[in-house]
Amino acid sequence: MSKMVSFGIDLGTTNSLIAKFDKGQVEVFKNPNGFKETLPSVVFFRNDRILIGDQARTYVEKDPKNVASRFKRKMGTTETIKIQSVGSKTPIELSAFILKELKNFVHSGEAVEAVVITIPTSFDTVQSNATKEAGVAAGFKQVVLLQEPIAASLAYANREKNVDLRNSQWMVYDLGGGTFDVALVKIVEGELTVVDHEGDNYLGGCDFDEQIIEKVLVPEILRRGRFTDLLGQMKSEKGKYNKLWYRLLHAAEGAKIELSTKTSAEIDLEMVSLVDEDGVAIDSLLNITRSEFEDVITAAIDSTADMMKKILTRNSLRPEDLKFVLMVGGGTYIPYVRKRIEELMGIPVNTSIDPSNAIAIGAAYFAGTKEFKAGGDTVKVPSNSRQLKIRQVYNRNSQESEETFSAKVEGDISSLFYRIYSEDGAFDSGLKALSNRIMEDLPLREGAFNLFQFRILDVQNNPIDVGLDSIQIAQGRYSVAGQMLPEDLCLVTDDIANKDTRLNKIFTKNCVLPAKTKRTVEVAKTIVKGSDEELRIMVVEGPAEKHSSTNKPIGSLLITGKQISRDLIKGTEIDLTFDISESRDLTISAYLNGTGQEFSQVFNGTARHVDSRQLASEVLQLEASVQSEVDEAAANGNHEAAEKLERLLGKVRGLISESGTLSADDVTDDRFKLEDKKRRVAEEVFELTSSKRLDGARATYAESRQDVASLVQENGNDREKHQLRELLAREQTFIHSTNPERVEAATSELARIKWQILMRMPDFLVGMFEHLVKHRASMNDQMQAKQLFENGKRHISSESWDDLNQVNGRLWDLLPEDEREAEDMRLYTGIV
Repeated sequence: MSKMVSFGIDLGTTNSLIAKFDKGQVEVFKNPNGFKETLPSVVFFRNDRILIGDQARTYVEKDPKNVASRFKRKMGTTETIKIQSVGSKTPIELSAFILKELKNFVHSGEAVEAVVITIPTSFDTVQSNATKEAGVAAGFKQVVLLQEPIAASLAYANREKNVDLRNSQWMVYDLGGGTFDVALVKIVEGELTVVDHEGDNYLGGCDFDEQIIEKVLVPEILRRGRFTDLLGQMKSEKGKYNKLWYRLLHAAEGAKIELSTKTSAEIDLEMVSLVDEDGVAIDSLLNITRSEFEDVITAAIDSTADMMKKILTRNSLRPEDLKFVLMVGGGTYIPYVRKRIEELMGIPVNTSIDPSNAIAIGAAYFAGTKEFKAGGDTVKVPSNSRQLKIRQVYNRNSQESEETFSAKVEGDISSLFYRIYSEDGAFDSGLKALSNRIMEDLPLREGAFNLFQFRILDVQNNPIDVGLDSIQIAQGRYSVAGQMLPEDLCLVTDDIANKDTRLNKIFTKNCVLPAKTKRTVEVAKTIVKGSDEELRIMVVEGPAEKHSSTNKPIGSLLITGKQISRDLIKGTEIDLTFDISESRDLTISAYLNGTGQEFSQVFNGTARHVDSRQLASEVLQLEASVQSEVDEAAANGNHEAAEKLERLLGKVRGLISESGTLSADDVTDDRFKLEDKKRRVAEEVFELTSSKRLDGARATYAESRQDVASLVQENGNDREKHQLRELLAREQTFIHSTNPERVEAATSELARIKWQILMRMPDFLVGMFEHLVKHRASMNDQMQAKQLFENGKRHISSESWDDLNQVNGRLWDLLPEDEREAEDMRLYTGIV
């Protein structure tokens, strides 16, 4: 039996919803208390009592220290939300409370065992895994993640019956309570695909609330009373006015919503009991106009338009190439957002679907196509029956007038029959003898969800219950071709030639998931059996053309000397397999050719940790680095580069100012926003200085090329000559590239060829051995070193060059790190 997941959940920053796909229709469930579709993503704790949703929201002003909200923004971090009455809760735990509460919306009483949960496209792998973990904690046996722009597009495309969307493209503009996504979506042959995207995990309606406080309310309060560092005291957990921060957030949110339909809104400060430092009550009303609010959010909205323009540029598109901009998310209720985007982009804005529930509806459509696999793909009939197993295969979405249905049947099928008929009576296969393989062409009604029943019957025409669901095929409706990967995933390897690390792309941004690939790397140093030395198979997320330090680490597969069955000699090949699921679960397997062992790990991600003091220190280091680049560019007469770097220096100094206002116990998301800004500036610096690196990389390559070509000519074998010929054949593709990484990668290839040859040349091996003899006194393990030196002398006498090579490798590993670094880079991963 193929049972569908069916349920879809929009797990939002401010509100969450649950919907179900059933027989072609989607129902958005309502809260039994109040009959609203939306559940506020708010949790209130008081001793043994937990309130969720609207009831919890009523305590935001009365008891803010025991209320948790907006925790979606902290998914995938080490942050916890402090609750006065019960201690700290993680974002995963709090999200699980919301998910469990949504189960109560399902009025039919059926168990919700599997679910599709939506995530922003801009969520990184760690955030995605945290969301899945919350689903598991909520008791779901199967959790499938779906990117929100795809969900919105499914909701729209499957609702609009009179609009021809074939081979069309549009942008989804998703401005939610806490995150922003914009995605380029295409429909090709009835399948939806996200082609490209941009986003900001710290831009949403709650940021508008904070901006109202900081730019409108606080300045007005300061005009009416005397306060010392009012904003800082509000944002600090131990600050005198910390409770005021939460109360004003609630008031600002209400004003923001009111301004969508009115030209002004009032905030009554008496409701928040504000008293200044002189004991004077500030009890007057504050007024905020729509124009003031629009001034507050203009910069943020303009930044979203800039992201849209980047997508157009990357994909060589003009505004007129797009059908519309589909608006979803609570933030798009704001009239100014719709007006401003249409004005800046010159693309019609489409508001035909409900921004609040579109994501949940799309998730339910998607859930209707996903099999529930927690209990297996087939269901056995009771033990006193024939033990039949049925596996059905068919496309659940089709643009054709008929669709092929097939089934594989296992068990005792003698004297049994089957029959397939449509529920509207338009099709009936008639009674047919049951066989191990069944195939039928089912006619489909155009533009409809077609429902068929598949029955197994005995000789008396009695049905045999094998637990088969209805066959559901949507004709003329749209399915998902596959979800895309938001960022490159890269393997970090050691770059010995440049004393650095290098990124080796394994999955490309926008590739369709699931995906699988293989890579072969070499051990960069000998790993002795039983030692603490390790190989680090490290994967990072971010642009492959950047440096590993600017990208986000996902996790590492560590292989230590204590795990291997024998010494792993330098140069030994390791076969790596990378497998990533549709929900971005990454599995890495490593086969060690030297030992015959295999290691495998599913990466759950490294939670993001941002310390305010450490961040301030990193920003200062970045300033020093940029200043050094400015001075160097000016000294070399490169005034254009110096001018651009000066502008970046101004940005960094702005970050220094921002970091200075952060308290160690800041309760906002400001430090995460600041870290993102710092990372983006670091990337800009990396790009601006790439021309300098490019010139250096080309010069190093040319010198290495000449050296290696001569060595290969004199001492290379057929394999090495072939490797050099292959490299030179594609020389034009990287030597004229604007990316220094590509040139440096070629130089590293030359270094490997050179090393292969040198490692079998007696003169080089003897010379290396004699060099190591000079460092004998400083080696870490004198007893082992003495034995190795004796072995080395014996191998030289007997001309056992392979054995001498192994001795050299083990002696090298006995050198203290500072001496190794003087000769070579300190190996970071242990693989090349």
